[in-house]
Amino acid sequence: MSVEPSADATEYGAVALPEIRVEWPQALAPTLRDSVVDAHSLDREDLVAALPGLWRAVDAALDLAGPGSLVVESVRHDAYEGWQVAALPRYDLDGRVRPRERGDGTQHAAPQLRDRRALIGALVDAVAERPCLDLRDALQMLDVFAGTFPPGLDAVCRRLLGHELRHGVAAGLAPLQEALDRRAPGGVSTLCFRESAVGSRKAKGDPATDNEDTAGALTGPSGVLRCAVFDGVTGDGDGSGGTAARAALEQAVRRWRLEEAAVAGDAPPSDHHPAGPGAGSVDAPRSVPRGDPSSTGPGSPVSRPGELIAELDAAVGRATATGSAAAVLATVRPDGTASVVSVGDTEAWLIRPLRAPAGEIPYTAWKLTPAHTGFAERLRVTADAEGEESQLVSFLGGGTARWAHRTFRVAPGDLLLLASDGATEPERDRWFGAVLAELTAQLDASGRPTAPALAAALVQRAEALGGWDNATALVCAVGEAKD
Repeated sequence: MSVEPSADATEYGAVALPEIRVEWPQALAPTLRDSVVDAHSLDREDLVAALPGLWRAVDAALDLAGPGSLVVESVRHDAYEGWQVAALPRYDLDGRVRPRERGDGTQHAAPQLRDRRALIGALVDAVAERPCLDLRDALQMLDVFAGTFPPGLDAVCRRLLGHELRHGVAAGLAPLQEALDRRAPGGVSTLCFRESAVGSRKAKGDPATDNEDTAGALTGPSGVLRCAVFDGVTGDGDGSGGTAARAALEQAVRRWRLEEAAVAGDAPPSDHHPAGPGAGSVDAPRSVPRGDPSSTGPGSPVSRPGELIAELDAAVGRATATGSAAAVLATVRPDGTASVVSVGDTEAWLIRPLRAPAGEIPYTAWKLTPAHTGFAERLRVTADAEGEESQLVSFLGGGTARWAHRTFRVAPGDLLLLASDGATEPERDRWFGAVLAELTAQLDASGRPTAPALAAALVQRAEALGGWDNATALVCAVGEAKD
Protein backbone atom coordinates (compact mmCIF):
# COMPACT_ATOMS: atom_id res chain seq x y z
CA MET A 1 0.00 0.00 0.00
CA SER A 2 1.20 3.50 -0.72
CA VAL A 3 -0.04 6.97 0.17
CA GLU A 4 0.53 9.77 -2.28
CA PRO A 5 -0.74 13.35 -2.23
CA SER A 6 -3.49 14.22 -4.67
CA ALA A 7 -2.41 15.88 -7.88
CA ASP A 8 -4.87 18.67 -7.14
CA ALA A 9 -3.38 19.43 -3.74
CA THR A 10 -0.97 22.32 -3.41
CA GLU A 11 1.89 22.31 -0.92
CA TYR A 12 0.64 23.03 2.58
CA GLY A 13 -2.91 23.54 1.32
CA ALA A 14 -5.83 23.70 3.73
CA VAL A 15 -7.07 20.28 2.57
CA ALA A 16 -4.82 17.30 1.91
CA LEU A 17 -6.46 14.39 0.06
CA PRO A 18 -4.32 11.25 -0.20
CA GLU A 19 -4.57 8.60 -2.87
CA ILE A 20 -4.49 5.16 -1.29
CA ARG A 21 -3.80 1.95 -3.18
CA VAL A 22 -4.47 -1.37 -1.46
CA GLU A 23 -2.74 -4.52 -2.67
CA TRP A 24 -4.00 -7.90 -1.44
CA PRO A 25 -1.27 -10.50 -0.83
CA GLN A 26 -3.65 -13.35 -1.71
CA ALA A 27 -6.33 -13.83 -4.34
CA LEU A 28 -9.77 -12.58 -3.40
CA ALA A 29 -12.79 -14.84 -3.56
CA PRO A 30 -15.91 -13.57 -5.38
CA THR A 31 -18.15 -11.19 -3.47
CA LEU A 32 -21.06 -12.92 -1.77
CA ARG A 33 -23.54 -11.68 -4.38
CA ASP A 34 -21.33 -12.93 -7.22
CA SER A 35 -20.91 -16.25 -5.45
CA VAL A 36 -24.68 -16.75 -5.03
CA VAL A 37 -26.09 -15.05 -8.13
CA ASP A 38 -23.44 -15.63 -10.79
CA ALA A 39 -21.12 -18.47 -9.74
CA HIS A 40 -23.84 -20.42 -7.86
CA SER A 41 -21.15 -21.69 -5.52
CA LEU A 42 -23.49 -21.13 -2.58
CA ASP A 43 -27.19 -21.85 -2.95
CA ARG A 44 -29.31 -18.99 -1.60
CA GLU A 45 -31.49 -21.43 0.36
CA ASP A 46 -28.37 -22.72 2.15
CA LEU A 47 -27.11 -19.25 3.05
CA VAL A 48 -28.48 -19.02 6.59
CA ALA A 49 -27.22 -22.50 7.52
CA ALA A 50 -23.73 -21.58 6.24
CA LEU A 51 -23.46 -18.36 8.26
CA PRO A 52 -21.60 -19.71 11.34
CA GLY A 53 -18.50 -20.01 9.17
CA LEU A 54 -18.85 -16.35 8.16
CA TRP A 55 -19.23 -15.21 11.77
CA ARG A 56 -15.95 -16.89 12.73
CA ALA A 57 -14.21 -15.24 9.78
CA VAL A 58 -15.65 -11.85 10.74
CA ASP A 59 -14.41 -12.22 14.31
CA ALA A 60 -10.94 -13.08 13.05
CA ALA A 61 -10.95 -10.07 10.71
CA LEU A 62 -12.04 -7.66 13.44
CA ASP A 63 -9.42 -9.08 15.82
CA LEU A 64 -6.69 -8.35 13.26
CA ALA A 65 -7.90 -5.14 11.67
CA GLY A 66 -10.11 -3.67 14.38
CA PRO A 67 -13.75 -2.58 14.37
CA GLY A 68 -14.95 -0.39 11.54
CA SER A 69 -12.98 -2.27 8.90
CA LEU A 70 -15.82 -3.94 6.94
CA VAL A 71 -17.67 -2.85 3.83
CA VAL A 72 -20.27 -4.74 1.80
CA GLU A 73 -17.58 -6.02 -0.58
CA SER A 74 -15.62 -7.43 2.37
CA VAL A 75 -17.91 -10.48 2.54
CA ARG A 76 -16.71 -13.08 0.03
CA HIS A 77 -17.22 -16.76 -0.64
CA ASP A 78 -15.57 -19.48 -2.69
CA ALA A 79 -17.01 -22.91 -3.39
CA TYR A 80 -13.78 -24.66 -2.34
CA GLU A 81 -12.18 -22.32 0.17
CA GLY A 82 -15.38 -21.20 1.89
CA TRP A 83 -15.74 -17.80 3.54
CA GLN A 84 -13.28 -14.96 3.16
CA VAL A 85 -13.44 -11.51 4.78
CA ALA A 86 -11.43 -8.74 3.10
CA ALA A 87 -11.03 -6.24 5.92
CA LEU A 88 -9.88 -2.66 5.31
CA PRO A 89 -7.78 -1.60 8.31
CA ARG A 90 -7.52 1.97 9.53
CA TYR A 91 -4.38 3.79 8.39
CA ASP A 92 -2.19 6.44 9.96
CA LEU A 93 -1.13 9.49 7.99
CA ASP A 94 2.22 7.87 7.29
CA GLY A 95 0.45 5.06 5.42
CA ARG A 96 0.98 2.37 8.01
CA VAL A 97 -1.80 0.22 9.41
CA ARG A 98 -2.98 1.66 12.71
CA PRO A 99 -2.90 -1.12 15.33
CA ARG A 100 -6.23 -1.76 16.89
CA GLU A 101 -6.68 -1.00 20.56
CA ARG A 102 -6.70 -4.34 22.34
CA GLY A 103 -8.09 -4.75 25.80
CA ASP A 104 -6.93 -7.28 28.32
CA GLY A 105 -7.82 -10.91 27.66
CA THR A 106 -8.88 -12.63 24.46
CA GLN A 107 -12.35 -11.10 24.05
CA HIS A 108 -13.28 -10.52 20.43
CA ALA A 109 -13.71 -6.99 19.15
CA ALA A 110 -17.34 -5.86 18.98
CA PRO A 111 -18.37 -4.73 15.49
CA GLN A 112 -19.19 -1.08 14.97
CA LEU A 113 -22.37 0.11 13.28
CA ARG A 114 -20.47 0.34 9.99
CA ASP A 115 -19.51 -3.33 10.26
CA ARG A 116 -23.08 -4.38 11.08
CA ARG A 117 -24.50 -2.42 8.17
CA ALA A 118 -21.93 -3.93 5.84
CA LEU A 119 -22.82 -7.47 6.90
CA ILE A 120 -26.56 -6.86 6.52
CA GLY A 121 -26.04 -5.22 3.13
CA ALA A 122 -23.92 -8.12 1.89
CA LEU A 123 -26.44 -10.76 3.03
CA VAL A 124 -29.47 -9.04 1.51
CA ASP A 125 -27.54 -8.13 -1.63
CA ALA A 126 -26.77 -11.82 -2.17
CA VAL A 127 -30.40 -12.98 -2.25
CA ALA A 128 -32.31 -9.98 -3.61
CA GLU A 129 -33.49 -9.69 -7.20
CA ARG A 130 -31.63 -6.39 -7.56
CA PRO A 131 -28.56 -4.96 -5.79
CA CYS A 132 -29.20 -3.63 -2.29
CA LEU A 133 -28.70 0.15 -1.99
CA ASP A 134 -28.30 0.80 1.74
CA LEU A 135 -29.47 -0.29 5.20
CA ARG A 136 -32.96 1.18 4.79
CA ASP A 137 -33.34 -0.62 1.48
CA ALA A 138 -32.13 -3.88 3.02
CA LEU A 139 -34.58 -3.74 5.93
CA GLN A 140 -37.50 -2.93 3.63
CA MET A 141 -36.68 -5.86 1.37
CA LEU A 142 -36.31 -8.20 4.36
CA ASP A 143 -39.83 -7.30 5.45
CA VAL A 144 -41.54 -7.30 2.05
CA PHE A 145 -39.82 -10.34 0.51
CA ALA A 146 -39.46 -12.47 3.66
CA GLY A 147 -41.20 -15.48 2.16
CA THR A 148 -38.92 -15.56 -0.87
CA PHE A 149 -35.69 -14.88 1.01
CA PRO A 150 -34.07 -17.73 2.98
CA PRO A 151 -36.19 -18.30 6.12
CA GLY A 152 -34.75 -16.63 9.19
CA LEU A 153 -32.59 -14.12 7.31
CA ASP A 154 -34.71 -11.26 8.67
CA ALA A 155 -34.11 -12.47 12.24
CA VAL A 156 -30.35 -12.75 11.58
CA CYS A 157 -30.09 -9.22 10.21
CA ARG A 158 -32.20 -7.72 12.99
CA ARG A 159 -30.04 -9.40 15.63
CA LEU A 160 -26.92 -8.12 13.89
CA LEU A 161 -28.34 -4.63 14.07
CA GLY A 162 -29.76 -4.70 17.58
CA HIS A 163 -27.62 -7.04 19.70
CA GLU A 164 -24.58 -5.77 21.59
CA LEU A 165 -22.28 -8.55 20.28
CA ARG A 166 -19.70 -7.58 22.90
CA HIS A 167 -18.09 -11.03 22.80
CA GLY A 168 -17.92 -11.22 19.04
CA VAL A 169 -20.32 -11.91 16.21
CA ALA A 170 -20.12 -15.71 16.45
CA ALA A 171 -20.98 -15.71 20.16
CA GLY A 172 -23.73 -13.13 19.76
CA LEU A 173 -25.40 -14.99 16.88
CA ALA A 174 -24.92 -18.50 18.31
CA PRO A 175 -28.31 -18.73 20.13
CA LEU A 176 -30.16 -17.63 17.01
CA GLN A 177 -28.19 -19.96 14.72
CA GLU A 178 -28.99 -22.87 17.03
CA ALA A 179 -32.68 -21.95 16.93
CA LEU A 180 -32.70 -21.66 13.15
CA ASP A 181 -31.12 -25.10 12.78
CA ARG A 182 -33.31 -26.80 15.40
CA ARG A 183 -35.28 -29.87 14.34
CA ALA A 184 -37.85 -32.01 16.08
CA PRO A 185 -36.09 -35.14 17.45
CA GLY A 186 -39.34 -37.05 17.11
CA GLY A 187 -42.83 -36.27 15.93
CA VAL A 188 -44.90 -33.23 16.85
CA SER A 189 -48.45 -32.52 17.93
CA THR A 190 -50.42 -29.33 17.35
CA LEU A 191 -53.21 -27.25 18.88
CA CYS A 192 -54.76 -24.14 17.29
CA PHE A 193 -56.26 -21.06 18.92
CA ARG A 194 -58.03 -18.13 17.26
CA GLU A 195 -59.05 -14.62 18.20
CA SER A 196 -60.76 -12.06 15.97
CA ALA A 197 -62.19 -8.54 16.38
CA VAL A 198 -63.81 -5.95 14.16
CA GLY A 199 -61.77 -2.91 15.19
CA SER A 200 -63.61 0.08 16.63
CA ARG A 201 -62.85 2.40 13.70
CA LYS A 202 -63.80 -0.28 11.16
CA ALA A 203 -67.17 -1.06 12.77
CA LYS A 204 -70.21 0.26 10.89
CA GLY A 205 -72.89 -1.13 13.18
CA ASP A 206 -73.67 -4.32 11.29
CA PRO A 207 -72.29 -7.42 13.05
CA ALA A 208 -73.07 -9.54 9.99
CA THR A 209 -70.69 -7.62 7.72
CA ASP A 210 -68.33 -5.64 9.95
CA ASN A 211 -65.77 -8.41 10.39
CA GLU A 212 -64.63 -9.62 6.98
CA ASP A 213 -61.87 -11.86 8.37
CA THR A 214 -62.38 -15.57 8.86
CA ALA A 215 -60.17 -18.45 9.94
CA GLY A 216 -60.33 -22.18 10.45
CA ALA A 217 -58.32 -25.29 11.23
CA LEU A 218 -58.71 -29.04 10.84
CA THR A 219 -56.70 -31.91 12.28
CA GLY A 220 -57.77 -35.25 10.87
CA PRO A 221 -57.02 -38.84 11.83
CA SER A 222 -53.71 -38.63 9.96
CA GLY A 223 -52.49 -36.07 12.49
CA VAL A 224 -51.92 -33.45 9.79
CA LEU A 225 -52.95 -29.95 10.83
CA ARG A 226 -54.35 -27.67 8.15
CA CYS A 227 -55.23 -24.09 9.03
CA ALA A 228 -55.95 -20.81 7.27
CA VAL A 229 -56.76 -17.12 7.69
CA PHE A 230 -58.68 -15.19 5.02
CA ASP A 231 -58.93 -11.39 5.02
CA GLY A 232 -61.88 -10.10 3.00
CA VAL A 233 -61.44 -7.02 0.82
CA THR A 234 -64.44 -4.84 0.04
CA GLY A 235 -64.21 -1.80 -2.20
CA ASP A 236 -67.44 -0.01 -1.29
CA GLY A 237 -68.25 -1.43 2.12
CA ASP A 238 -71.02 -3.76 0.96
CA GLY A 239 -69.69 -6.75 2.89
CA SER A 240 -68.68 -8.69 -0.21
CA GLY A 241 -65.17 -9.13 1.22
CA GLY A 242 -66.65 -11.18 4.04
CA THR A 243 -68.55 -13.26 1.49
CA ALA A 244 -65.29 -13.87 -0.37
CA ALA A 245 -63.41 -14.86 2.79
CA ARG A 246 -66.10 -17.27 3.93
CA ALA A 247 -66.36 -18.87 0.50
CA ALA A 248 -62.61 -19.39 0.45
CA LEU A 249 -62.65 -21.01 3.90
CA GLU A 250 -65.53 -23.30 2.97
CA GLN A 251 -63.66 -24.45 -0.13
CA ALA A 252 -60.46 -24.96 1.89
CA VAL A 253 -62.31 -27.10 4.43
CA ARG A 254 -63.81 -29.23 1.65
CA ARG A 255 -60.35 -29.75 0.21
CA TRP A 256 -58.91 -30.63 3.63
CA ARG A 257 -61.62 -33.24 4.23
CA LEU A 258 -61.08 -34.79 0.81
CA GLU A 259 -57.36 -35.05 1.50
CA GLU A 260 -57.99 -36.73 4.86
CA ALA A 261 -60.47 -39.13 3.29
CA ALA A 262 -57.99 -39.98 0.53
CA VAL A 263 -55.30 -40.77 3.11
CA ALA A 264 -57.72 -43.07 4.91
CA GLY A 265 -58.71 -44.71 1.62
CA ASP A 266 -62.36 -43.71 2.09
CA ALA A 267 -62.61 -41.39 -0.91
CA PRO A 268 -61.23 -40.88 -4.40
CA PRO A 269 -57.97 -38.95 -4.82
CA SER A 270 -57.90 -35.23 -4.15
CA ASP A 271 -58.71 -34.27 -7.74
CA HIS A 272 -62.04 -36.18 -7.70
CA HIS A 273 -65.21 -34.27 -8.62
CA PRO A 274 -68.33 -34.94 -6.60
CA ALA A 275 -71.30 -35.27 -8.93
CA GLY A 276 -73.02 -32.05 -9.88
CA PRO A 277 -72.32 -28.37 -9.23
CA GLY A 278 -73.12 -26.45 -6.09
CA ALA A 279 -71.71 -25.61 -2.70
CA GLY A 280 -70.36 -29.11 -2.22
CA SER A 281 -68.45 -29.33 -5.47
CA VAL A 282 -64.70 -29.11 -5.84
CA ASP A 283 -63.11 -27.25 -8.71
CA ALA A 284 -61.03 -29.12 -11.25
CA PRO A 285 -57.31 -28.79 -10.55
CA ARG A 286 -55.85 -25.95 -12.59
CA SER A 287 -52.72 -26.26 -14.67
CA VAL A 288 -49.71 -25.82 -12.43
CA PRO A 289 -47.23 -23.06 -13.31
CA ARG A 290 -43.80 -24.25 -14.40
CA GLY A 291 -41.58 -24.71 -11.35
CA ASP A 292 -44.57 -24.95 -9.01
CA PRO A 293 -43.32 -27.07 -6.09
CA SER A 294 -45.54 -29.75 -4.69
CA SER A 295 -46.35 -29.59 -1.02
CA THR A 296 -46.99 -33.29 -0.87
CA GLY A 297 -45.24 -35.59 1.56
CA PRO A 298 -44.89 -39.36 1.53
CA GLY A 299 -48.35 -40.90 1.45
CA SER A 300 -50.04 -37.50 1.72
CA PRO A 301 -52.02 -36.47 -1.38
CA VAL A 302 -52.01 -32.75 -0.68
CA SER A 303 -52.84 -30.24 -3.41
CA ARG A 304 -50.01 -28.41 -5.03
CA PRO A 305 -49.96 -24.73 -4.02
CA GLY A 306 -50.97 -23.49 -7.46
CA GLU A 307 -53.88 -25.91 -7.63
CA LEU A 308 -55.06 -24.96 -4.17
CA ILE A 309 -54.95 -21.22 -4.88
CA ALA A 310 -56.78 -21.76 -8.18
CA GLU A 311 -59.55 -23.68 -6.39
CA LEU A 312 -59.96 -20.95 -3.77
CA ASP A 313 -59.91 -18.24 -6.42
CA ALA A 314 -62.70 -19.99 -8.35
CA ALA A 315 -64.75 -20.46 -5.18
CA VAL A 316 -64.54 -16.73 -4.44
CA GLY A 317 -65.52 -15.94 -8.03
CA ARG A 318 -68.65 -18.09 -7.71
CA ALA A 319 -69.63 -16.46 -4.43
CA THR A 320 -69.21 -12.78 -5.30
CA ALA A 321 -68.54 -10.58 -8.30
CA THR A 322 -67.09 -7.69 -6.29
CA GLY A 323 -65.45 -9.08 -3.16
CA SER A 324 -61.97 -10.55 -2.87
CA ALA A 325 -59.70 -11.88 -0.14
CA ALA A 326 -56.10 -12.21 0.91
CA ALA A 327 -55.16 -15.64 2.22
CA VAL A 328 -52.55 -17.57 4.14
CA LEU A 329 -52.80 -21.35 4.62
CA ALA A 330 -50.46 -23.65 6.52
CA THR A 331 -49.96 -27.39 6.86
CA VAL A 332 -48.07 -29.06 9.72
CA ARG A 333 -47.38 -32.80 9.54
CA PRO A 334 -46.68 -35.14 12.45
CA ASP A 335 -43.03 -35.54 11.39
CA GLY A 336 -42.42 -31.79 11.83
CA THR A 337 -42.43 -30.80 8.16
CA ALA A 338 -44.61 -27.80 7.40
CA SER A 339 -45.55 -25.53 4.54
CA VAL A 340 -47.33 -22.24 4.02
CA VAL A 341 -48.92 -20.74 0.91
CA SER A 342 -50.06 -17.13 0.76
CA VAL A 343 -51.54 -14.52 -1.53
CA GLY A 344 -52.02 -10.84 -0.68
CA ASP A 345 -50.87 -9.22 2.56
CA THR A 346 -51.86 -11.82 5.17
CA GLU A 347 -48.83 -13.03 7.08
CA ALA A 348 -47.31 -16.15 8.65
CA TRP A 349 -44.60 -16.00 11.34
CA LEU A 350 -42.69 -18.68 13.22
CA ILE A 351 -41.91 -17.91 16.87
CA ARG A 352 -39.28 -20.10 18.52
CA PRO A 353 -37.73 -20.27 22.01
CA LEU A 354 -34.10 -19.13 22.25
CA ARG A 355 -31.52 -20.74 24.48
CA ALA A 356 -30.24 -17.28 25.27
CA PRO A 357 -28.22 -15.97 28.24
CA ALA A 358 -30.09 -14.59 31.24
CA GLY A 359 -31.35 -11.09 30.63
CA GLU A 360 -32.09 -11.60 26.94
CA ILE A 361 -35.57 -12.08 25.51
CA PRO A 362 -35.86 -15.89 25.25
CA TYR A 363 -37.74 -15.93 21.95
CA THR A 364 -37.07 -15.09 18.34
CA ALA A 365 -39.37 -14.80 15.34
CA TRP A 366 -39.07 -14.73 11.59
CA LYS A 367 -41.53 -14.07 8.79
CA LEU A 368 -42.54 -16.83 6.38
CA THR A 369 -44.54 -14.89 3.78
CA PRO A 370 -43.93 -11.97 1.40
CA ALA A 371 -46.33 -9.13 0.60
CA HIS A 372 -48.17 -8.92 -2.70
CA THR A 373 -48.77 -5.18 -2.78
CA GLY A 374 -48.10 -2.26 -5.08
CA PHE A 375 -45.23 -1.23 -2.80
CA ALA A 376 -43.67 -4.69 -3.06
CA GLU A 377 -43.85 -4.62 -6.85
CA ARG A 378 -42.14 -1.24 -6.96
CA LEU A 379 -39.51 -2.32 -4.45
CA ARG A 380 -38.55 -5.18 -6.73
CA VAL A 381 -37.11 -2.71 -9.19
CA THR A 382 -36.19 0.39 -7.19
CA ALA A 383 -35.12 1.32 -3.68
CA ASP A 384 -37.14 4.56 -4.01
CA ALA A 385 -40.48 2.73 -3.78
CA GLU A 386 -43.08 4.61 -1.76
CA GLY A 387 -46.78 4.33 -1.03
CA GLU A 388 -49.20 1.63 -2.16
CA GLU A 389 -48.46 -0.46 0.94
CA SER A 390 -52.09 -1.62 1.19
CA GLN A 391 -52.89 -1.86 -2.52
CA LEU A 392 -53.07 -5.58 -3.33
CA VAL A 393 -51.75 -6.74 -6.69
CA SER A 394 -52.62 -10.40 -6.06
CA PHE A 395 -55.66 -11.77 -4.25
CA LEU A 396 -58.40 -14.39 -4.37
CA GLY A 397 -61.19 -13.35 -6.69
CA GLY A 398 -59.57 -12.72 -10.03
CA GLY A 399 -56.16 -11.40 -9.06
CA THR A 400 -54.00 -14.44 -8.31
CA ALA A 401 -51.12 -13.48 -10.56
CA ARG A 402 -48.60 -14.08 -7.79
CA TRP A 403 -48.61 -16.42 -4.81
CA ALA A 404 -45.86 -17.64 -2.49
CA HIS A 405 -45.03 -21.08 -1.12
CA ARG A 406 -42.54 -21.93 1.61
CA THR A 407 -41.60 -25.23 3.23
CA PHE A 408 -39.92 -25.36 6.63
CA ARG A 409 -39.66 -27.47 9.77
CA VAL A 410 -41.18 -26.96 13.19
CA ALA A 411 -40.04 -28.18 16.59
CA PRO A 412 -41.70 -28.58 20.00
CA GLY A 413 -42.10 -25.18 21.64
CA ASP A 414 -42.72 -23.34 18.37
CA LEU A 415 -45.69 -21.07 17.77
CA LEU A 416 -46.91 -20.71 14.18
CA LEU A 417 -48.87 -17.49 13.66
CA LEU A 418 -51.25 -16.84 10.78
CA ALA A 419 -52.74 -13.36 10.81
CA SER A 420 -54.64 -10.77 8.83
CA ASP A 421 -52.84 -7.48 8.26
CA GLY A 422 -54.93 -5.83 10.98
CA ALA A 423 -53.31 -8.08 13.59
CA THR A 424 -49.77 -7.37 12.37
CA GLU A 425 -50.10 -3.58 12.37
CA PRO A 426 -46.56 -2.20 12.52
CA GLU A 427 -45.34 0.16 15.20
CA ARG A 428 -43.22 3.17 14.36
CA ASP A 429 -39.55 2.19 13.94
CA ARG A 430 -40.12 -1.25 15.46
CA TRP A 431 -39.85 -4.58 13.70
CA PHE A 432 -42.91 -6.79 14.21
CA GLY A 433 -40.69 -9.82 14.85
CA ALA A 434 -39.29 -8.05 17.91
CA VAL A 435 -42.84 -7.27 19.04
CA LEU A 436 -43.78 -10.94 18.74
CA ALA A 437 -40.70 -12.14 20.64
CA GLU A 438 -41.20 -9.67 23.50
CA LEU A 439 -44.94 -10.24 23.74
CA THR A 440 -44.52 -14.02 23.76
CA ALA A 441 -41.88 -13.79 26.49
CA GLN A 442 -44.16 -11.61 28.64
CA LEU A 443 -47.11 -13.97 28.25
CA ASP A 444 -44.93 -16.99 28.95
CA ALA A 445 -43.62 -15.39 32.15
CA SER A 446 -47.17 -14.54 33.27
CA GLY A 447 -48.07 -18.21 33.55
CA ARG A 448 -50.95 -18.02 31.09
CA PRO A 449 -51.23 -20.53 28.23
CA THR A 450 -48.95 -18.84 25.74
CA ALA A 451 -50.60 -19.70 22.41
CA PRO A 452 -54.19 -18.59 23.16
CA ALA A 453 -52.90 -15.61 25.14
CA LEU A 454 -50.79 -14.51 22.19
CA ALA A 455 -53.76 -14.68 19.81
CA ALA A 456 -55.81 -12.56 22.19
CA ALA A 457 -52.96 -10.13 22.86
CA LEU A 458 -52.40 -9.46 19.15
CA VAL A 459 -56.06 -8.61 18.65
CA GLN A 460 -56.04 -6.35 21.73
CA ARG A 461 -52.85 -4.70 20.46
CA ALA A 462 -54.54 -3.94 17.12
CA GLU A 463 -57.31 -2.11 18.94
CA ALA A 464 -54.81 -0.25 21.13
CA LEU A 465 -53.05 0.95 17.98
CA GLY A 466 -56.27 2.53 16.71
CA GLY A 467 -58.64 -0.28 15.75
CA TRP A 468 -58.45 0.68 12.09
CA ASP A 469 -59.04 -2.78 10.66
CA ASN A 470 -60.41 -6.23 11.36
CA ALA A 471 -57.79 -8.20 13.26
CA THR A 472 -57.57 -12.00 13.28
CA ALA A 473 -54.79 -14.11 14.76
CA LEU A 474 -54.59 -17.89 14.59
CA VAL A 475 -51.78 -19.37 16.69
CA CYS A 476 -50.71 -22.99 16.36
CA ALA A 477 -48.82 -24.40 19.36
CA VAL A 478 -46.36 -27.14 18.45
CA GLY A 479 -45.64 -29.77 21.08
CA GLU A 480 -44.02 -33.16 21.30
CA ALA A 481 -45.83 -36.06 19.66
CA LYS A 482 -48.47 -37.68 21.81
CA ASP A 483 -48.23 -41.37 22.45
